[in-house]
Amino acid sequence: MRVIVLLIFWGLISGCGNREVANHKDLDENMLDLRIFHDNLGTYIRSQDLETSRWLLEGMDSTLQVIRKKFTSHRKLDDPFDVYYRKMMSGPVKDIRKALKEENFENATRAYRLLTKNCNNCHRDLEIRKEVEDWTSGERTHK
Repeated sequence: MRVIVLLIFWGLISGCGNREVANHKDLDENMLDLRIFHDNLGTYIRSQDLETSRWLLEGMDSTLQVIRKKFTSHRKLDDPFDVYYRKMMSGPVKDIRKALKEENFENATRAYRLLTKNCNNCHRDLEIRKEVEDWTSGERTHK
């Protein structure tokens, strides 16, 4: 009896390890997740909440990594999402991470604003009518 219980327990535990989570969301739904992380990150950088900013940055970047892997093609994209990530987002994300590691909120704000600008430039280039807001200023950039 103990052997059966141990085998069942081992089976349950081994099934939980090292599997990628299935992402059944479309690009718009993934972008909405990204927006939530991005907007909150700006708010917490503005309030200089280091731990929450770090957590939100990692959540945002992990969402970007999911999008990079999943969207190798899409009707709204001229290239795989990975191309846009490497060209326009990886640098600012890396700079935000570095600034937060150094507890330098001025540089984190600067890198966050560059990321926001790059997102908006990409949206304009691809004729996507959604504007990414800069939440580090405390004022909404559009209504």
